[in-house]
Amino acid sequence: MTTSPPASRYVALGNQRYHVQHLDLGDGLTGISDLAVHGERVIALRRQAPELAVLEPAMALADHPLRQITCGHGLRALGPDMLAATDMDGHKVVFLNARLIETARLHCDERPGLGRPFNHPTDCTRGRDGRIYVADGYGNSAVHVFDPTLRHQFSFGNAGTGPGQFSTPHSILCDPQGRICVADRENNRVQRFDPEGIWLDEIGGLHKPMALALGVDGNLLVTDQTPRLSAYDPDGQLTGRCRTFATYAHGMDVAPDGTIYLAEMMPDRITALIPTD
Repeated sequence: MTTSPPASRYVALGNQRYHVQHLDLGDGLTGISDLAVHGERVIALRRQAPELAVLEPAMALADHPLRQITCGHGLRALGPDMLAATDMDGHKVVFLNARLIETARLHCDERPGLGRPFNHPTDCTRGRDGRIYVADGYGNSAVHVFDPTLRHQFSFGNAGTGPGQFSTPHSILCDPQGRICVADRENNRVQRFDPEGIWLDEIGGLHKPMALALGVDGNLLVTDQTPRLSAYDPDGQLTGRCRTFATYAHGMDVAPDGTIYLAEMMPDRITALIPTD
């Protein structure tokens, strides 16, 4: 008896077609929460020790533990020598250099509080002026802003459904126009703000948005719990949409060659959408 090879899968975002590949990492990669593309590496954040799994170009696992991390939620590359790992239940953000060595952290001395940093934060991004923005998150409904020396400057947002209010700000990103984009998960939208936290507009038509990333064309990519992946131009207009292949993609990043990496849950795996003709 012979068996046929698995059928190839393709999806499209706008005019770009992608070949879908589920990366074969054996049984070693479980508990994935997020990932970040940093140089030639794809770095996965896990909710178990060791928390960082570095996937080299050959996709060989190399584990790196993080000190005193309770439950990793978000991982984002903030520059060529800076990554931020957000610890949801440890109420902190850990900053790492390119060698994945801790250089600094934002924390609350394990004293979470309503309306102040931190109370179950979810994600972190850096603005064009070097300021740090932290989405906070599950216990709070706010974004906290820190200067480049990591000194708290101000916060914006509160619980609710109106403009500038949040219900589970789940992912945060600074777009090419300098706007701060927040996946407002339980309000089924992405809200956009200026660097001072002034509300600009929102992108609707989403079902519990989970992760934000930028395509190589500068368009905003959003995963949600439909499950699907949507692309929006700078004006917030939908330019493409496709399905993801798990219950939902909790994390996402994009490589310089345009490959979109999804950190999927249920089942736990990394899926690559590889550009093709």
